[in-house]
Amino acid sequence: MEEKIVLQPFDRILSGYEKLTEVAVSVADCSQLCQKYQSFGVQGYRLDNYQGTSYLNRYLSCSVERAPMLIYRNDYLIPLVFRSSPESKRLFDEPTRMAGFFLLLEWLLANKPKKALITNQSEQTRSYQVVDSAYVAFRLSEILDGAGFPISQFQTVEEFMAWNRQYRLINNGQIGRHSKIFDPENQENVVELRMILEIIHLKYPETTFFI
Repeated sequence: MEEKIVLQPFDRILSGYEKLTEVAVSVADCSQLCQKYQSFGVQGYRLDNYQGTSYLNRYLSCSVERAPMLIYRNDYLIPLVFRSSPESKRLFDEPTRMAGFFLLLEWLLANKPKKALITNQSEQTRSYQVVDSAYVAFRLSEILDGAGFPISQFQTVEEFMAWNRQYRLINNGQIGRHSKIFDPENQENVVELRMILEIIHLKYPETTFFI
């Protein structure tokens, strides 16, 4: 039986050298994650430093020392350091949530890499691109905790479109009053919704709505 992963307090250094506590996966648990998610592209782990602006610190520059990171698809590092929040805890409490994390990350890297990546300034990790894992965890929570159950009950794209006008899960990229309206003729919107439905189906397998 695999052991439960419990996030541990983690001290990070901000741009003003003010120390705050976030949470991280312990080094002892990294090998378990590597084995479990190898099929998603995880190849190993390392401890390293990184710098940059990310959701972890509300997009202010920060420097993180000796962060546990997963090596992902040869080119990426995924810091296992998160905000101390319920969605971070759920990431490892719910069996299917990390699978959703990797599905979301794959889509973000292909379609919105600026959202998924930190502008990394660290010499040690410069040969890799560093994932904004705190943002991915937050966006995953928006999908599963904010939208998962209602979307699992939908039968038609029209139901989703009406719901999305109010809750704005998908942004079609337009400017003005139509900016948050899902556009079924927009291929990026459609592919994003398919990815979201794939993630929701992990938690709510009874979902019958597909597009």
